Amino acid sequence: MSWKKSTFWFFFQSVKYAGSLADFQKMWTFKNEWFASFKHGRNSVADGQAWLNFPALEYLKNYLSGDHRVFEYGGGGSTLFFGNRVKFVATVENDRDWFAILSEKMKAKTDQNWQGFFQEGEPTTPNPKRSPANPDDFMSNAPGHADLSYEKYVKTIHQFPESFFDVVLVDGRARPSCIFESFSHLKRGGLLVVDNMERDYYHTAARELFAQKFTTELAGCKPIPYSQDFVNTMILKKL
Repeated sequence: MSWKKSTFWFFFQSVKYAGSLADFQKMWTFKNEWFASFKHGRNSVADGQAWLNFPALEYLKNYLSGDHRVFEYGGGGSTLFFGNRVKFVATVENDRDWFAILSEKMKAKTDQNWQGFFQEGEPTTPNPKRSPANPDDFMSNAPGHADLSYEKYVKTIHQFPESFFDVVLVDGRARPSCIFESFSHLKRGGLLVVDNMERDYYHTAARELFAQKFTTELAGCKPIPYSQDFVNTMILKKL
């Protein structure tokens, strides 16, 4: 819908989601970048940019260093974004065709600091009691994925030692499960980055974990490149 790529739509969402005047003013500083991201040929992979909201991108650019190690659930522009900034990136991806494309892009890099894992969802016995909000069900709410188990996908991170990663990005399948399974592999003081937290069921099981084991560095729906609707990229720091 082209009308959503308009100043009116940007203004409407800024007013809707701003928690204060200062928050609104901060959102407005991203307006030109937001418009520019819709130009022909622009996307997260072409730009080598993580598909996260602008404040999250700004935060990560200032935070990341060449000594950091990152694990990401779901690859793409974020893989290139991290690969150009940190010591090591590990990615688990469930889409076979996309994993092949991503592998070729990363192999073309001169610095081989990436390890990729392909792990698709596995068929499981249909069970109406399974819920994507339940971390123990390893379930994705995406169409066509309800009868798949993403347990192996989620537990790919267990191939690495505990407290190994400085950043864990959760932007793939079975996100509530990823949040819990990745906890022990994230360093104290490390960042848990969870995209699309405007989806309420991502919060259901994690509220207590977030309140007791993390401080919230960034939250709330903000403008995001390549997308008309603002999204909530949540950044939490492990205590």
